Amino acid sequence: MDKYKLKTQKLQQIYHFDEHNIEKICTSLENEIEIMKVVKIQNQPFKTSDVQYFKSALYETETNTLLELPSLAPSTKNISNITQNEIPKTTKYLLSDAVQTSRHFQRTQHTQTEAITLKDQSNIASVWILQKEIGNNTSMEKIQKIIPNNNFKKMLFITDRIVTSNNFSKKQIEFITQHSSDKLNAMSYRYTLEEILQFSNDKLSNFSVSSFVWNTINEEILAVGYGKWNDEPNGFKGAICCWSLKNPVYPERMYEFNKPITCLDFSKTNANVLVAGSHGGYVYILDIVQETCDPVIVNEKHLQNFPIWSVVSFLQKSYTSEDEFILSVDGNGSVRKWSSGASKIYNTEQMSLIYCGIRNDAAKPNKSDHSTIVQNMSGTVISFHPTNKSTYYIGTKVGFVVQNTVDSCNQYDRIFVAHNGPVYGIKFSPFCSSIFITYGADWQIKIWMENVDVPLLSLCYCNAVDDADWSPINSTVIVSVSGAVICIWDFARKTVEPVMMFTCKTGVHFSLVKFSKHGNNIVTGDVNGQVRCFHISNMPSPSFLQKSSILTALENMMSSNHELVQIIKKTMMIK
Repeated sequence: MDKYKLKTQKLQQIYHFDEHNIEKICTSLENEIEIMKVVKIQNQPFKTSDVQYFKSALYETETNTLLELPSLAPSTKNISNITQNEIPKTTKYLLSDAVQTSRHFQRTQHTQTEAITLKDQSNIASVWILQKEIGNNTSMEKIQKIIPNNNFKKMLFITDRIVTSNNFSKKQIEFITQHSSDKLNAMSYRYTLEEILQFSNDKLSNFSVSSFVWNTINEEILAVGYGKWNDEPNGFKGAICCWSLKNPVYPERMYEFNKPITCLDFSKTNANVLVAGSHGGYVYILDIVQETCDPVIVNEKHLQNFPIWSVVSFLQKSYTSEDEFILSVDGNGSVRKWSSGASKIYNTEQMSLIYCGIRNDAAKPNKSDHSTIVQNMSGTVISFHPTNKSTYYIGTKVGFVVQNTVDSCNQYDRIFVAHNGPVYGIKFSPFCSSIFITYGADWQIKIWMENVDVPLLSLCYCNAVDDADWSPINSTVIVSVSGAVICIWDFARKTVEPVMMFTCKTGVHFSLVKFSKHGNNIVTGDVNGQVRCFHISNMPSPSFLQKSSILTALENMMSSNHELVQIIKKTMMIK
């Protein structure tokens, strides 16, 4: 009994080892291993020493979690109603938003921080002290020293974005996100429009949206030109606003002008430089980084007092470099090229649009007695060729379209009759550079091909087509606006009428329309100064070969005209 007690006491002893004791144990183990090797080689009996028992205790510290991201993939443990066989193999990830983390997931984590100190401060100022400090004739420089306006404006700018993002976050994500179309919906076309955003300001309620253009680098910035066409003597007549999708309530920049703004275009080299044309004949260059309106007047020394209807910034190669220029057309038919450099501004008159026709006089039945008409044609729009950068097209108010190059002056390379009225726009296809559309006041959208004098296809509506644009994701889809109606055309499926017509509320007259980059949204402008963003849903899946699909659709529509079909095939083989 005593021996058993002694043995249990030895087992219950707790030994604490330091580094020195651990080294002794390791050396003794190594010696015993060497002895065992020798005994094994010599075949001698091995004598073991008395066995010593000891007990060790291991302790683990608390685990501190710094970051934990929960899995968003569906699992059979989380889903009780769905069995493992019912989950499809293609469903690998389940995301609830346009990003990889869930917006609605919330986690509470505690940490230790310093106490927040609060301080109350107040001051009393009388009217006499304010007049003494500021004064009635205080300059702006002294006021800026008293009040840090720049920091305060920046704080308001950031706060305004944060507040508005809480109200429009879902709509902003829906506008920016590129939605993938359903493959099973490739044969159906059920287009629906939903208004998601609206850019408007009380100061611009009586203005008309004359032009807008997306920024070349930051695609969330939209520059909009406004104009007031009444004869009110007071107030400004034109304005340029830079709207951001992050703040649809108030524009990021607002510049006021004495004359209505008619056209806009961003620089091809500097994304912060904006070129604008006015109804008074001025061509402005603006730096949208600056908050104050301090434009550079390009044509101040060569002002002709005719409205500038279109300005386009383009690059022209020389022997040593590639410089940027501005091409403009005015109401007198004068086409001029301006240099955009700040060091030296000069201009070159490219050509004058002149119309020569025969006056139809009913009193003179003989054709030889009819008099001729020679007058200037007012230009309406300029559009450059997407691949041949030196070739441009100009639409006129008498229905002609003039083709010319930047290198040639005072002559036309080609001229043809496009419409029986003013030509409002010329747009090239983003998938086939040789195909373009023209639209105008004769209710028609015509599809043309280079070096072909007759239109390949005409889409007719019951009202004047104010603006139109190609879809950037579907080669056969075109959107247009006429009055208060938005029309979506898909000439691969239907040419007699639009595949979808959306009529807005009464009192709205659309003037402009443009697709977004992803092609799932359109932006419109109206005569009431409002810019609206519409989301297009239930669109058919686009074709994989966009170029071949647009050519096949045109060939099917022109199957009766074999000459045009052969011309298209020969032209595409040359291309």
